Amino acid sequence: MLRFWRRRRPEPGSAGAAGKLEDPLLAAGQQLRERREQRGLSLRQLALETRISTPVLEALERGWRDRLPEATYLRSMLPLLEAELEMPPGCLAAALPAQRSPGSHQPQRRFTPGSIDVFTTWQGTVLYAVLTLGLIYALNLEQQRLAGEGRLALRPIPPVPADEQQKPESAAQSLLRVVPGLRPLDQAASGQGLKLLSQGQRSEASGPGLLELELQQSSRITLSSNGAVSTDLAAASGQLRLPLTPPFRLRLDPAPGPGSRVLWNGLPLAAVAGQPGTFTVAETPSPRPAAAASSP
Repeated sequence: MLRFWRRRRPEPGSAGAAGKLEDPLLAAGQQLRERREQRGLSLRQLALETRISTPVLEALERGWRDRLPEATYLRSMLPLLEAELEMPPGCLAAALPAQRSPGSHQPQRRFTPGSIDVFTTWQGTVLYAVLTLGLIYALNLEQQRLAGEGRLALRPIPPVPADEQQKPESAAQSLLRVVPGLRPLDQAASGQGLKLLSQGQRSEASGPGLLELELQQSSRITLSSNGAVSTDLAAASGQLRLPLTPPFRLRLDPAPGPGSRVLWNGLPLAAVAGQPGTFTVAETPSPRPAAAASSP
């Protein structure tokens, strides 16, 4: 009896092989492998001619559905293989995954909060409204708690009056206001240093100078200025020193000869061109620095 049961029991290997043969992908793969071997092509040669990778070709022949690319790419590869191996068009279409018909209905999933589409279903709208009201209520409770602890101002804070906004003068500011010389940079920016320099140069330029005469012979000396003040010395000779304020005009008659000198502030004074005995000293203009013109 045991022998009869063993003889009638189908072998598991034969049942699995029959199940595999019924798979359309496995049948298409077997057809592809037979056609490739008839043409004497290896997987690598077929991959080079069709530009399809060797792992994809091997997955097609062996029926490895999990190693195949997506149906979009696979749908463009199968016609290339059929054309290269001269197979009937559409004979490898069984390798494509089965498509669901438009009329087939998917089983409804169980309702869970994660499956709700907000604003597209009434469940989502209700859940969104409940969450919003809950957040508003929680925020209201938090505000009431802060107000009870005195940490929340229920009335707006008034602005600070204008008289209180002015800060009192510090001791340093009071000292600088009394003694402005403690801030020399501010004085320089206001042009005070340039004014003092200009006044000093003007007083120095308009101050008196020293006229020195060393005459080897008797000469008539005539001094005149722009103010029509004239001085006339007759038959003067020797050494003479006169403090004068320019401008003035000096005339020596006769003109000084060799050994005679006319000095102004220790420097030789040249005679007027074409008039050997006439000397003039003009008023020196006060120099004005270039920065003074742009100072405030």
